[in-house]
This record gives sequence, structure tokens and C-alpha cells, in this order.
Amino acid sequence: MNKIEHLIISSSLDYSTDYVVIEMKKRNLRYLRINRDQFMNVRLSYSLDNESMVVTVHNELFELSCDELKSVYFRAPVFIRSNKSYSLEEQLERSQWSSFIRNLIIFDKAIWINNPVSTYRTENKMYQLEIAKRCGLKIPETYIANDVMNSIMPNKQYVVKSLDTALFYKGGQEFFTYTTMITGDELNKASIVEAPVIIQEYLEDKVDIRVTCVGDRLYPASVTNGGNGIVGDWRKTPKEQLNYKYWELPNELSEKLLILMRKLEIVFGGIDLVFSHGEYYFIEVNPTGEWGWLVNTARFPIPEAIVDVLQGI
Repeated sequence: MNKIEHLIISSSLDYSTDYVVIEMKKRNLRYLRINRDQFMNVRLSYSLDNESMVVTVHNELFELSCDELKSVYFRAPVFIRSNKSYSLEEQLERSQWSSFIRNLIIFDKAIWINNPVSTYRTENKMYQLEIAKRCGLKIPETYIANDVMNSIMPNKQYVVKSLDTALFYKGGQEFFTYTTMITGDELNKASIVEAPVIIQEYLEDKVDIRVTCVGDRLYPASVTNGGNGIVGDWRKTPKEQLNYKYWELPNELSEKLLILMRKLEIVFGGIDLVFSHGEYYFIEVNPTGEWGWLVNTARFPIPEAIVDVLQGI
């Protein structure tokens, strides 16, 4: 039976995890990857008496012990975000496997990237914005509401975005909401009573900055279109037009970001900042954010940093 020291929970299509696997192989680490979309090919049993789990994958046996498991790399949603219709069998499968991977926090002696408890808490936007504010980070003028308030100025530009990741299904197609620019006048005429949204002041002449944080290491990159700042949500820009370049952050700001990570109790985070008129603004931190594209585009050694942390280096 193979004794495992590093556990990976991900999906078979997640290429960021592929980078971590490649790095673990280079270091000859004893790891096991379990993909959420392939749970039906896995057989497992956890013993409370032995405090260990036996996993069978492709007729090969692996053992994970609470005392010997050193790390868990957790690339999985903490709760299910989907409005798609599922059969009763699919609902049972999704809910119970989701519960199972949350229960893996029993491996509490291991290093986690990130612990599901901390991930769940951090994914709440109101909470992370408040903690960021307490850490001394500058936040854009922000409201969370399902009603237009008197403080909304008709001639001012705002951005509106969902309070949580919004996925919708219609006619067999999946839809995703992006950040939307809107004037105060348009907002006053709109109806948002159906659901609360995040309303923030629009920051003009901005440069978007993605800071990938791994432990105490920060990898900041500007996101531009040909070196120019992007109006609105940069994710709407065709990928081939986007440029990523290392961006030097002030030491004071870097320290505040690390304090934020410690306050949120997460080891990894994809932090979005905006640089506008000489000021840095905190937008959000995603504890399960994507980073794979930055390995090739910005040449950031993120897989190496992740495995270093998982090894306790």
C-alpha cells in the first residue's frame, strides 16, 4: 500500500493543478490527486479508530494517515454554485461528495492551501472588504444593496457586480455575469429589488493589478491591453489582447496585503487591485483564484512557491 504525504483535491480539467503535479513529480513527492469529476472511479474508506483513509484508484491502494499526511492542496468549491437542473441521483452525488471533501478538515495536522473553513469565510465579499478596510487598505466607495440610495449621484459612474459568483442556465447554455459599468442616473431607473448587488464607484484611468499570494510571497502583475489600462472589466477583453507584466508594489502595501491574508487565515489568494490617480484600491481576493496563465505570460514561479509551502519550506 502506498503511503501518501500530499493530497490534491481538484478536477481533471484544472491546468493550474497540473503545474503543481509536475512540480511534485520533479521533487519525487508522494502525492495523490483526486478529481471531483471522477469521484465515481474512486473507492475510499475512512477509519475513525485508525484516523486514516484508504483510497483505491485504478486498482491501486493508497493510505492517508492523520499523523503522516503533510499537506492538502484544495482546488475545489466549498459549496455548489449552480442553477442547473439535476436528477435526484445527481443531486445526491453532488451534495454528499461536496460534504465529504469539506469533512477532510479532519486532517488538521496538515498544511492546507486553503482550508475549506477559511475559504468559505473569505468568499463572502462583505466580510473580506471589511477586513481589508481594517487592515488599512483603500476601498472604493461601496454599497451592498437591493435598493438605490440617496447617496447615488446621477452624473457619476459606478460599477455593479454580483455579491457572489452568478451562474445561470437557459436553453442548455451557461451564462456568467461580469462587472457592469453604469451611470447613477441609469442605476436610479433600474430595478435591483430582486437581489442585492455590489455597487462601487467607478475608478477612472485605472490599471488593473492581479497579485497572486502564496504564503509570504507576492507575485503582482499589471493587466493591460497593449500597455494601456482597460475600461471596465478586463475579463471581457479577448485573451490575445491582454498583456501581463511584473508590477512593483510599495512595501507598505505589500505588508498590508500579507496582513490581510493572515487575518483571513488563507495561504493562497488571487488579489485584485486597481491603481488609479496614484492610489491603490483593494477590489477583492479570491481564495480559489486562477493563476495558471501567469506561469507562461508573466513567468511567475507560482507552482514552485505552492509546493514549497506544502512542504513547509
